[in-house]
Amino acid sequence: MSGIYLAAFFTTLAAVAIFGSLIYKLQLPANHQLLSLAALLVVPLQPLAFYWIRIPLDHWLVGQLSSSSITYQWLTSLYAPLTEEPMKLVPLLLPMIRADIRPANFARYALAIGLGFAIGEMWFVAGRVAQMKAMEGLPFYQFGGYAVERLMTCIFHSAFISVALWQWRRRFLWGIAGAMTLHWLGNLPLQLMAQNAGGLGRTFWMVIVQLWLFGYCLAAASLLAYFAFGQFALGRLLFGRSRCPGCNQGYDAPLFGLNFGPSRYERCPGCRKWHWIHKHDRD
Repeated sequence: MSGIYLAAFFTTLAAVAIFGSLIYKLQLPANHQLLSLAALLVVPLQPLAFYWIRIPLDHWLVGQLSSSSITYQWLTSLYAPLTEEPMKLVPLLLPMIRADIRPANFARYALAIGLGFAIGEMWFVAGRVAQMKAMEGLPFYQFGGYAVERLMTCIFHSAFISVALWQWRRRFLWGIAGAMTLHWLGNLPLQLMAQNAGGLGRTFWMVIVQLWLFGYCLAAASLLAYFAFGQFALGRLLFGRSRCPGCNQGYDAPLFGLNFGPSRYERCPGCRKWHWIHKHDRD
C-alpha cells in the first residue's frame, strides 16, 4: 500500500476520533442517526463535484479563454466555492434531515457535514498524491503535513456550511453566498502564491500561506463556537465545561492548557489557580 493511503487511513481515524467525539458530546438537541446519515451522504460528493462539474467546466473555460490568462487563473479560484458549497447541502434534500435542522442545533449538523465532506476530500487528495512519481515509496510518516492540513479542512468545511445552515430558513441564498465567500477567502493566499503576486517569491508566500491557514483555522473554529454557544468560547467547543476541584465553580474550559489524554491541567478563572481536571470534573 502506498504511504499516502496509509496516512489517509490514520488521518481519517484521527478526524473521526476528534470531531466525531466532539459532535457526540455537544449538548445541542439533534437526532444522532440523522447526524450520522448527513455525514455519510456527503463523503463522496467532493470527488463527484470535481470530476462531474469542475473538470467539464474547466475544459469549457479553457476553450473560451487562454489557460495562461489572468482572467482564467482568477476564475479557477471560484471552482471550489461554487461547486463544493452547494454539494454540502445535499442532505437537506431528505425531509427528515431538513426538519431536524433548527437554530438550536445547526452548528452540530455543520460539524457532521463538514467532517463527512472533509473525509471524502482527504481520500481524493490522497489519490492524486499517489499518482505523483516523486511521492512513490515514501512511508506514511513523511506525510505529516498532509495529515495536519486535512484535519484543518474538517474545521474549514464545517465553518463554511455553518453559515449556510445558519440562514437556510430565512435568507438561504445569502447563507450560501456567505459560505462561498468564506471558502474563497480561505483559498485566496494559495491563489496569490500560485501567481507569485507582487513578485515576492515562493518562499515568502509559503510563509504567508501557513500563517494565514493557522489564523483562519482559529477564526473558523471560533465561528463554530459562536454558533454553538452564542459566544466565542473556543475552549468550550473543544474541551467542554469544567468544574474546579478547588472552588467548585463551573466554567468554560480555556483554550490553552496542558492535555494528557482524559486529563487536563488548566487554570480556573474563578480562583485563578491551576488544577488537574479529570473526566469526572467535566459538567
